[in-house]
Amino acid sequence: MHVHDLLQLDALGLTLLWGDGPALTQEISGVTAAGHEAPAGCLRPGELVLSGLEWWTPDDGRARTDRFVAALRSAGATVLLAGAKARGAVPDDLVESCRAHGVVLIAVPAHTTFRALTEAATAAIPHRRGDPDGRPSGPDELPERTVEADQATQHQGVADALVALIAAGPADGAALDAALRACGLPASGPYRVVVATTVGEECGGASSVPVAALRPSSGEPFAAGRLPGGEAVAVIRADLDPASAPTRAPDAERRSSLAELWPALYADRPQTALHAGVSAPVRDPEGLNSALDQARYALAAARAQSPEAGRVTTVEDLGTLGALLSGVPAEVRTAFRSRVLGPLAHSGGSHRMLLETLEAFLAHHGSWARTAAALQLHVNSVHYRIQRIELLTGRDLSRLEHKLDLQAALLCR
Repeated sequence: MHVHDLLQLDALGLTLLWGDGPALTQEISGVTAAGHEAPAGCLRPGELVLSGLEWWTPDDGRARTDRFVAALRSAGATVLLAGAKARGAVPDDLVESCRAHGVVLIAVPAHTTFRALTEAATAAIPHRRGDPDGRPSGPDELPERTVEADQATQHQGVADALVALIAAGPADGAALDAALRACGLPASGPYRVVVATTVGEECGGASSVPVAALRPSSGEPFAAGRLPGGEAVAVIRADLDPASAPTRAPDAERRSSLAELWPALYADRPQTALHAGVSAPVRDPEGLNSALDQARYALAAARAQSPEAGRVTTVEDLGTLGALLSGVPAEVRTAFRSRVLGPLAHSGGSHRMLLETLEAFLAHHGSWARTAAALQLHVNSVHYRIQRIELLTGRDLSRLEHKLDLQAALLCR
């Protein structure tokens, strides 16, 4: 597919803002979503770049757009498709920068999603050198996907397109099948999804994790790219099925199983601590969007459980209420804790004493005698404190669901 062909798709409603004749006949070799200001390290020559311009503000001036466009040009990007939804219109500074650097600029209307753009461009990639069914043929056929790093980075554009397609939501089956085949992945699962960031990085920011670090050494087919926000993502064909393992497998056994699937996270960055989240296996491509959500949740849990040191967390590791809650955003945990505990959430003076009593009471399964012994109190004192807790929180500690609410609130720290 050429740039000109993309402009002819009426359903997309694209508008050419700048571009000359020869530039419009360039062939698109891949698609990359650029959600940050410095995407050049993710690009390959001939790629089409999608950007919602999240990094741009009206006060930035021409210098910032010049740096962005110059980086695209130096990486050999074919064309920039700029979304106008977030900003209302493509800024004039960007138009001038693209004209100065010779980068084709196309405006994407608010009603056209990046998912639709990715599907349209990606669907044509495996057909460039093959038969009508998308199967490569002849001396120029697409190279077979292997686990070697050089081949993994050779197809970075189509890998980024696959990741963007999965992230956009449940995708059209034909487009998803084409994107998987373009990356050398089979059209049937099971698959796992891995999301990784370095320690100290904010989720949603530009990740410094090289996508090659997500390469499995087990020989399984994989594709590693980046989310539009910058996080490194891998889709791995996983023959390993933890559902067949004991449901209460010890940590060492789970880690051993993970190592079979994906042991080389630190191989390329031995001095950098990494956080990673790994989804459960999904059986078919339609489950990849939910697998990505799982992996991002597990990543959030890894970051919460070990903020200063690297950690890999799988969905299977989230086997306790505390582990499950650790993946909930901090602001949500704080709001829940404040709502359920009420005045007790502010642990000062007598409230601290009541919190200690509540923790002991729940830890001893509601036993008045064992709670009194643990706190070295008379049983009547425990009764009085529990009554105060019930009054302040509006919870009845004789009811199981209220005990669970309070236990969850205590874990949301």
